[in-house]
Amino acid sequence: MIVDLETRLWSRSDDLGDEVAAAVRRAAATRWLQPDASPESFVSAMRAVDAAVVVGFRSDLVRGAIPERTIRPAIAAGEGRLFFARAIDPTSPDAVALVEAARSDGAVALWMDPALQGFHPADTRAMRVFDRAEASQLPIFLGWSGPQPASAKLEYARPMLLDEIARAFPRLSLVIGGFGFPFFHETLALLAKHDRVFTTTAALATRPWDLLNMLQSSRDHGVDRKILFASGFPFDTPTRAIEAIYGVNGMVHATSLPHIARSVLREIVERDSINLLGLGAAPAPRNRDTNRALATEAPLRLTGETG
Repeated sequence: MIVDLETRLWSRSDDLGDEVAAAVRRAAATRWLQPDASPESFVSAMRAVDAAVVVGFRSDLVRGAIPERTIRPAIAAGEGRLFFARAIDPTSPDAVALVEAARSDGAVALWMDPALQGFHPADTRAMRVFDRAEASQLPIFLGWSGPQPASAKLEYARPMLLDEIARAFPRLSLVIGGFGFPFFHETLALLAKHDRVFTTTAALATRPWDLLNMLQSSRDHGVDRKILFASGFPFDTPTRAIEAIYGVNGMVHATSLPHIARSVLREIVERDSINLLGLGAAPAPRNRDTNRALATEAPLRLTGETG
């Protein structure tokens, strides 16, 4: 079972707000592969996984929001393989109402980003959202895989600020995207401390040294079982993310640096996040010979290699 826990799609990047859209365009200009969040690109990319979570987007701080009406057709066409995480901005007056209506509206999780939405995690407004999310058993995904605009408040992105939330709501699942970049080690401390705190690999495939270090540090701290697979689409694709994880030992090949067992990498890629987080009924796994080949001990051949 391969589940991509963080994907997004939109019809136009301007829905993200002018500042975020400009940051996305600037970042895209430096990359060979441009992020494509169109429904067509999304459908093609998701063939590599058994299921995916489509995450909404809303930030009153940057005046951006992806309309849910643009997301729902893709989820409806997903034949039970796509799950929806509703974006909640705690600073908005309708935040609690949207949480309480999430289940009936088809959402199985929520998304928030303290930095991009400009709130302290222990803000009274945010605490109300966390309280209702725990009561409704809605996991909360935290973080944004795209480039941060200048107005984002990084002081609120520190994972250690979530310690109070995890203590106050021990039955609430918190999923920190991309190891809480750039505060990696604070995330590791939370993973070791709290049973219902997890992290994902979102956006790390494009930074292989960070990926290697975080996977090895997770092994050292005994928390690798709490790493969940995510690509951060459209800023990366599931296929490239899977290749990056299975190929992570290539940087330390023929050195005395520690290697990560292929079995550990496979557990991360194939972890059943749907049942682990209680998102709903898991679909039947797809028959993917390519991904089975990636999981073997044979030398990794990345996309585009010949011979």
